[in-house]
This record gives sequence, structure tokens and C-alpha cells, in this order.
Amino acid sequence: MGDHLFNFCVTNSSLRDWILQSKDEKGDAAFHSAWREKADGLFGECADIANASKHLVVKPVSVSVGNQKLSALGPNGVIEGLEKERQAFSIVRSSGEDIDLFMFFFKICRAWEEHFENDPTLDALPFHGEFLLTTV
Repeated sequence: MGDHLFNFCVTNSSLRDWILQSKDEKGDAAFHSAWREKADGLFGECADIANASKHLVVKPVSVSVGNQKLSALGPNGVIEGLEKERQAFSIVRSSGEDIDLFMFFFKICRAWEEHFENDPTLDALPFHGEFLLTTV
């Protein structure tokens, strides 16, 4: 999972750089500060994860692993017998706050979708949720 998280973070930063380059813009300090705050500050955390290995510096962001119990819900509550456990991953942000790995991905993907939707020079992206569907 660590490799996927790292590659996601590197891609996030590369996409930002591509957007700047394609528009012939240079990001100043104010731009980068505002950019880091996107997706509730997760763009900044993502950049820190990507840059940590590039500069061989470990930032105070970490990933913890635990278990999560999944339950199927029906109109009357939990459907007995359909409970399942799986590994759950949380990112511990530099502030000490935990965020579920899937929520981390979701917020960053949504911010990118909104960026592409709101920029008239770019085509809208398909909803990322369509690519998260899996079959059992």
C-alpha cells in the first residue's frame, strides 16, 4: 500500500507542475501556499510525502494500519452474517490528526475533478469513483 500512496502523491505533484507548465505560469510563494491548502490541506500533505523521498527527508506524516469492520445495512439496520473485516489504513497528518486513506484519496481526487471542471481551458475529468469499483 505504501508504494501506491507514494506514487499517488508524486502524481499529484506532477499534475500540479504540468498544469503550471502548460499555462506558462510560474508558481510564486502565494500560489504554492494556496495550492497546499486545497482539499482541506491534503495537497500539502501529499506534496510532503512525495518530496520526502526526493530530498531524503522524513516529514512527520505517517501511515498506520488497523482493522475495520464492514457491515451491510438494510432498512432495519445491520444485516447479520454479512459482516467482514479488512485492513484499514490511516494517514497521520503533520498536525497529528488521523485521516482514513480512502478519504485522503477521495478529497484529493474531488479537488482535482473540481479544478478541471472550473478551468475553461481543461476538459472535465470522469468521476474517480467509477474507477474504484471492484468485483468480488
